[in-house]
Amino acid sequence: MYRGFIFAVSVVLLIAACGGQQAETFTETELEIIQLSVTDTIGIELGDSCYVFGYVADAVRTDSVIYALDMSYAQLRKYTPEGEYSGYIGGRGDGPGELVMPQWVELFPDGSMIIQDITDLGLYNSRGEWLSHIFIHSGNWPTHHTVTGPGTVAVRWHEFLREPSHMLRQFIASYDLEGEFQAEFMTDSICIPVDPENNTDALNRTFFSHYFCGDLDGNLYMVQRHIPQYRIVCCGADAVPFDTLSLDLPITYKTEEEIALEKRHIEEYLTGMGTTDVMQWIYDPDTFMPPIDGIWLGWEGNLWVLRGTESTPVFDVWSIPEGELLYRAELDLEFLPDEFLTFYINPWCRDFIAVHEDEGMVQRILFIDTEYPSN
Repeated sequence: MYRGFIFAVSVVLLIAACGGQQAETFTETELEIIQLSVTDTIGIELGDSCYVFGYVADAVRTDSVIYALDMSYAQLRKYTPEGEYSGYIGGRGDGPGELVMPQWVELFPDGSMIIQDITDLGLYNSRGEWLSHIFIHSGNWPTHHTVTGPGTVAVRWHEFLREPSHMLRQFIASYDLEGEFQAEFMTDSICIPVDPENNTDALNRTFFSHYFCGDLDGNLYMVQRHIPQYRIVCCGADAVPFDTLSLDLPITYKTEEEIALEKRHIEEYLTGMGTTDVMQWIYDPDTFMPPIDGIWLGWEGNLWVLRGTESTPVFDVWSIPEGELLYRAELDLEFLPDEFLTFYINPWCRDFIAVHEDEGMVQRILFIDTEYPSN
């Protein structure tokens, strides 16, 4: 299992009518395969506190710095490209630039950044100095973000509606850096409270329903989870779909042991978030393995797509917005069932990083270097 369980959202896209455009389906061909390799690590179990992580919730690698957003310490820790500790941004508190329980960090092309805390979405300059609040909120913070250009960000969020009935509305929308709404890419509403027999469906639609990432021209790329098809829907800045990337892959089914392990992990994760009267934390995983287990904008603006059916990490790399399947990247690394590997890929560095969590919940940042195809 490559990824920790992360937040995601819903199912009813504003692309129900794709303008009549047919999805373009690519077949498996003799693509060039490039190799990924782990070249270094940051993180120890005991010792220097600068290298002992509480809980790394997000991470970014650039050519000049590695950021590790540690939720437990309420810090955005900084490391050199060689892995040496070089300070932090934030620290626990409720003042401007201080953090309570940070969840996500995103970089913009000029090096400025946003940090999602449980109290606000804050904007920081390239030196890590706090600039402003984009949003201030309490209890309903956006649960995922992606930069979609120099001054816009897409977020996954929710709101409670009381008329004409009690509903939880999930949506993915883009905003500028002053918090002004730009476009809505997806919306889905769930009646609450949820009937017990609909519990898993409601959880999938609220927490585990989409992966998405943006390019730097305003486009958004979305993957609906819990379907056996390999499909990536491509939307413009106006939220209108312009393409669908597909591969015709056979369905791979999970073993009973894999289903039981996933059920235990997700129910423990949800219980750790807190218990409410809205949903019970009872979850029945899909019987099939997901064809896609994550997407990212990577080096040279290409789309990296993690396969969910392979025993070791395998990525399909697409050119976007053209939609050409370029090559495949493979990492020859296997893990025990109770270990997790979460990838953090972005366009700011040729190489990327991953956070490995072992069965004892000790985290380490892995440096993953890439041998790109020769042009």
